Amino acid sequence: MKKCILTLGLFALTFMGTSCTKEVQKDNTLKVLSWNIWHEGHSNKYGKQACDGVIGVLKKSEADIILMIETYGASDKVADSLGYYHRLLSSNLSIYSRYPIVKTYTFPDQISTFNFGGVEILMHGKKVRIFDTWLHYLPDARCVPTEKSEAEILAWDDAGTRDDEIRTIISLLKPFIAESDSIPMIMGGDFNIHSHLDWTEATKNLYNHGGAVVNWTVSKSMEEAGFIDSFREVNPDPVKNIGTTWLTAADSLETPNRQDRIDYIYYQGKTIKATASQCYDNYLGKQFQFEGEPFFYGSDHGFVLTEFSIK
Repeated sequence: MKKCILTLGLFALTFMGTSCTKEVQKDNTLKVLSWNIWHEGHSNKYGKQACDGVIGVLKKSEADIILMIETYGASDKVADSLGYYHRLLSSNLSIYSRYPIVKTYTFPDQISTFNFGGVEILMHGKKVRIFDTWLHYLPDARCVPTEKSEAEILAWDDAGTRDDEIRTIISLLKPFIAESDSIPMIMGGDFNIHSHLDWTEATKNLYNHGGAVVNWTVSKSMEEAGFIDSFREVNPDPVKNIGTTWLTAADSLETPNRQDRIDYIYYQGKTIKATASQCYDNYLGKQFQFEGEPFFYGSDHGFVLTEFSIK
């Protein structure tokens, strides 16, 4: 009888240990979605269905963190519909979180909250820092002078303000970068320019790259600062998966799909790792099939959805 009780006890302990392990693994997963919803889901043109479509996609994604760009008047409605904590950093940027937001980071003396800001969340007792970004849309990423040399292309791009903006942002983040091994950091948003990880020798004659291989300033600066491009880490071959997030003239079905990737989720830290990542895009104003359900699509941008494991 004692032997039987001991065996049952060991079985119970084993079962409990397995259950706890599975629960811990589940709790270690953080799903992050970044989406420029284009002027509140372009509600001026499409009305209520635009915002409803955005909210429907967000709910279906089951994202824990949402980095939103061009939020405008949709902030409270989105937060209330999701039941999430949220911070409206500016009319442009907002962050939604399943987990409590314990700090807010803005740097108005160095860079506008229209461009950049962040929060710190508490995920099951673990601090994670999340930053939302919008870099200027000019010069237009659709108009790259691909017939020119790489140096001339970079000069064309750097004639705008994106290079200065990203340098300022990275400078502001240095204290957080120094702590990223203990407090992991995620930075996403609409960067409005291509990545050097996409404009490679292998893709120079694809995706309207016009034969150009370009080490784009913004993405190179992020890489040099220690950030990992979560989508390209999980999908390392740009020939097989370019990761479209911006269709040229998205409201015109007559315009070819350029398959540009200008929206990103970056991260860094020893305790965080991207385990899955995908980019989704659709024509503005058309039906979008997502996870087996149809939704109205009210944005000219696609979104990035990355799943992280946090130790």
